[in-house]
Amino acid sequence: MQGITMNELYELISHYHDAEFEYDGTTYVLQPEVNDNKTYLVIWDCTSNAEKCIAKCDVDAEGEIPQSVIDVVLSEKCFYGKSFLEIEKDIEVTVIY
Repeated sequence: MQGITMNELYELISHYHDAEFEYDGTTYVLQPEVNDNKTYLVIWDCTSNAEKCIAKCDVDAEGEIPQSVIDVVLSEKCFYGKSFLEIEKDIEVTVIY
């Protein structure tokens, strides 16, 4: 991964930061999101006119987002049949919010 280490990504995401990243010419966002008073960790495909959630996991814990929840989302095979963890070396984190 370029722009950040995996340990830094886990630390930032666990504290409710967003990470924008690029893979294969497409921009994605990994972020916590609140819907109907429930918190989720999601990955959004930010392609123009086709924004869609491609991975989602409930965050049932109070406080920090547990590594187990982050692992579920990062293990989802939502990048052309591969997971974030499988394509990590080809990802460039461009912005942390």
